[in-house]
Amino acid sequence: MIKTISKTDLEKCIYRVRNAGDKDRSDYKYNKASVLVLFINDEVKKNSSILMIKRRDNLRKHAGQIAFPGGRKEKEDFNLEETAKRETEEEINISRDHYSIIGYFPKFFTGTGYVVTPFLGIIKSNSNWRKVLKPNISEVEQIFFPSSDCLLLPKFHFREKPPINSSMSMTWTINYNNKNIWGLTARVLVTISAGLGLREFPPCDDI
Repeated sequence: MIKTISKTDLEKCIYRVRNAGDKDRSDYKYNKASVLVLFINDEVKKNSSILMIKRRDNLRKHAGQIAFPGGRKEKEDFNLEETAKRETEEEINISRDHYSIIGYFPKFFTGTGYVVTPFLGIIKSNSNWRKVLKPNISEVEQIFFPSSDCLLLPKFHFREKPPINSSMSMTWTINYNNKNIWGLTARVLVTISAGLGLREFPPCDDI
């Protein structure tokens, strides 16, 4: 069982993952983007969960997928951390005052033409984030909080062929309450698991 995940745990995870991103490649053809993986610690129950969203089914890209808050870098974003913070506030109404960002992972490339930097953070224990949490109904269908156990333990990780319309050669999948988590999102979760010492690092040959 995974207990609360501390700042120190995430710092060690990020250090171990520093060389575990995708194979080095030219990224000039890829759109830059970032996501924010937010851990929520319950100090009473001594466990943790991860904030995730389900995207609306009518979106032009990544419709209906399970994801982390985040998106494409815009011109007004000073850097990719600002992108992750802006997108998180736009999608679920949680501002940067409610969490602390601990660090970030190397780049991950997607079959849909994005190069994504995942940022890892922790919701502040004294925050009233649940009172302000609200999905942007034009983009987000649902916000939910799977336990870290259900997402990070290796017994829930499966290596499979991607959907038939995907340009990926292989993908990771995680089945959580009949919600199929795959692609970049699953890959980031498997990498976090490895960084926390729960499993071996995944191969870098999805695309």
